[in-house]
Amino acid sequence: MLENNQPTDHISTEVGRVLLIDLENCPHQIYQLQENLEQFSQVVICYAQSGAKIPLDWLIPLSTMINCNKLKILKMATTGKNSADFGICFFAGVLMQQLPKDTHFVIISNDTDLDHAVNLLQSQGRSAERIGTQKEEESPAKSTPNKSEDIDSSRVKLYCIHLIKYSKNRPTKQETLLNSIKTKFQDSPGEVAEVFNVLKIQGAVKILEGKVLYNDKKIQELAGES
Repeated sequence: MLENNQPTDHISTEVGRVLLIDLENCPHQIYQLQENLEQFSQVVICYAQSGAKIPLDWLIPLSTMINCNKLKILKMATTGKNSADFGICFFAGVLMQQLPKDTHFVIISNDTDLDHAVNLLQSQGRSAERIGTQKEEESPAKSTPNKSEDIDSSRVKLYCIHLIKYSKNRPTKQETLLNSIKTKFQDSPGEVAEVFNVLKIQGAVKILEGKVLYNDKKIQELAGES
């Protein structure tokens, strides 16, 4: 695992969207790293212990991202239970002080305690959210694939029908798309990330530099109207 121990005063001050990843809690997020670097102006990864591995082909491009301060990979000095959480909270505060007011903060973690960090950012007038990935990372022994797939397909179908109905007023940015899905499924907030990921995997939406591109043919197919 790469490590970046540059001092905090070298953090990039590029305007845009910041992603803070609790790798301890969401280890599979490492496989989304290259996509995240395309979608966010800065990515900060915090972990205490991790067995995450990356392909050798990633080393040079990731090193470039580290050298230009777009990517920071930070190993906590201690390996306590909440070490990575404290790291995320600390760097969220550092970045809040350094970056422009319109910067959007996204924290990826299944730990609901980090909602406190989101609330604190919002209390300071910042745009922030936490996205969990628990359903994606649930162990096979505890998961119920058939039930989950039924929930996925029904939720995705409903949202695709929504996209067709409001085809002239669709979200244009990833964050607004996520908020739209949250609003649509207020009764099941834990499924928001899952619905979003299925839409991407199925090719109904594509995220390019934070903007959303829609595939109408695929949306109609998922809505059962093809």
